[in-house]
Amino acid sequence: MTQVGHILTGAAIGMLCKPDRRQPKWLLTYFGVFLLLANIPDLPFKNWGHDRYDISHSIFVNLLLIAVAGIVLSLPKGFQSRIGGWKVMVGGTAAWLSHLLLDSFYNHGYGIAIFWPLSDARLTLPLPWFSVVTEQTFLAAEGLREYFTEFVFYGSFLAVASIIKWASANLPLKKRARAL
Repeated sequence: MTQVGHILTGAAIGMLCKPDRRQPKWLLTYFGVFLLLANIPDLPFKNWGHDRYDISHSIFVNLLLIAVAGIVLSLPKGFQSRIGGWKVMVGGTAAWLSHLLLDSFYNHGYGIAIFWPLSDARLTLPLPWFSVVTEQTFLAAEGLREYFTEFVFYGSFLAVASIIKWASANLPLKKRARAL
């Protein structure tokens, strides 16, 4: 999978959880964090990412890291309220874990070892319109086609999330209650 799908999905989840702050610097940082969270399992660290796909794409390893991050972020008094509260924390967790699900949509031949170290079983949920971009296809027509496919597919998530966020902010409370 390319980073396009992870970035757009992270942005969509961030949009749904976004507090009503409008300062440009804050928004840039906020969405930057969500884009980073959606890509954590692929970060290029030693024994991580595509170096050790089994470790970096394990639900147990990622949940442990999320728990540690949650504890560290909860320590400074008032930090949760500065970042937007529990809703943003849950959204950040969803953005991080979305990476595992999205990678399972690609049939690259080996799936993801989602239950490592308890099991070597591989999760594959391939969608036929996705293909893997390799170093050879990175800028070739088939690579560009894959970027476009991901942009359209995952971009629709961001579009829907933006519409939902706009509607929830702009509909009067009575109309919102009736719409539900």
